[in-house]
Amino acid sequence: MKWFLISLLLFLSGCSSLPKTMQGNSYSSLNLAAVKTNIARYKNSSFRWGGTIISVINEKDSSQIQILFHPLSSSGRPLTDKKTEGRFAITSPLFLDPAIYKQGMSITVTGVLSGEVKQQIGEKTLTIPLLSMENIHIWKKSQLENDRFYPYSYPICYPPYFYHRFNSFYNYY
Repeated sequence: MKWFLISLLLFLSGCSSLPKTMQGNSYSSLNLAAVKTNIARYKNSSFRWGGTIISVINEKDSSQIQILFHPLSSSGRPLTDKKTEGRFAITSPLFLDPAIYKQGMSITVTGVLSGEVKQQIGEKTLTIPLLSMENIHIWKKSQLENDRFYPYSYPICYPPYFYHRFNSFYNYY
C-alpha cells in the first residue's frame, strides 16, 4: 500500500505541463482585475498569468507582447473559453520573434509587475499592467483543443481491422 501511494504521487507530479521554472507557489494567484484597480500596490510582485497574444512590438532594445488575459487551469493553461478581464503586457530585453509569437496563440508567462503602459485603442486610452518577463510558455494547438484521453478510437465491439478495406476479414471470403 505504501509503494502504491508513493508511485501515485510520483505519477501525479509528472502531470503538470508547465516548465519547472514556472511551477510552484512563489507566484501570486491574484487575477488581473484585482491588480488593475491599484497597479502601484502590486509593483515588484511576481505573477503567473496567461492568455492569447494580441500583438508583438519589437523595438531596438526590447520586445513587448500584449496579451488578452484568461484565467489559468490547474496545469497552467489559459482557459480561453472563460471570460477575459482585459489586457496586460509583457516586456523582455530579448527579441521575441512575431513569427513564433503569433497573434491568437495561447501562452503562459511569469514575471514581475514593473509598472503600467498607456495604450490608445480608438478614442479610448487604457492603462495596462506591465510584467517584466522571466519565463514564457507557448501552448501547442493540440494541447489546447483536446486535453482528454480516449482509449478507444474505434467502437469497443469491433476491432480496427474490420474498418480497413484491404485488410478486412470479409475480403478473404
